[in-house]
Amino acid sequence: MITPRSIPATTWALQASYVVAEIVIGLRASGGYSFVDHTISELGSTTCRAVDGGAVLCSPWHGAMNAVFVVFGVSLALGAWQLRRVRPPGRAATASLVLWILAGVSSVAVGLTPLDRHPDLHAAVAVWVFGAQPLALVLLGLGLRAAYPRFGGTTVAVGALSLVGSVGFLLLLHSDSGSGAFERLALWPGYVWVCVIAWCSRTRPSAPASGVAPTR
Repeated sequence: MITPRSIPATTWALQASYVVAEIVIGLRASGGYSFVDHTISELGSTTCRAVDGGAVLCSPWHGAMNAVFVVFGVSLALGAWQLRRVRPPGRAATASLVLWILAGVSSVAVGLTPLDRHPDLHAAVAVWVFGAQPLALVLLGLGLRAAYPRFGGTTVAVGALSLVGSVGFLLLLHSDSGSGAFERLALWPGYVWVCVIAWCSRTRPSAPASGVAPTR
């Protein structure tokens, strides 16, 4: 049986490294790429395109970016499945794990449908993560609050911040500026915070009821 102390051995403990991988790949893109103004999916585009000002945007490591989408999507979903036996009691925490799995599946689908090759399908599979991931954080935080009010409240706050990012990204999706910054605000906090949950669970005792056990 999986115990809270074994959670860091699960894939969630490494989710924060997704952010590092994306930054490294983004830095390898052409000078026309902006972390603030361009979407993450453009790092997975297999062809170059012209952007404002006559610059050409290319992502030579597009294969690596699409592989990252798939690998970390699988690990996000697998980590949620592994956590099912130690989730906090209640429907909110159970629903959060379902949403984490949905977010992971969405990420895998994004990696398999590059933006330039399958634009409509890419958009259809990508949109789910922007609702699932913030809501998963909020619901998991609500599930944690009974036993760990401070950590649960912080998790809710991280989810709310991600939700702001999701709304901003969807509003600015076709804008020439700001969409990349809001997309990263929507996604990066979740990738980092599941890692925090995993490591806190390793270093703290179990809750009186079954559940993840971070500090109070």
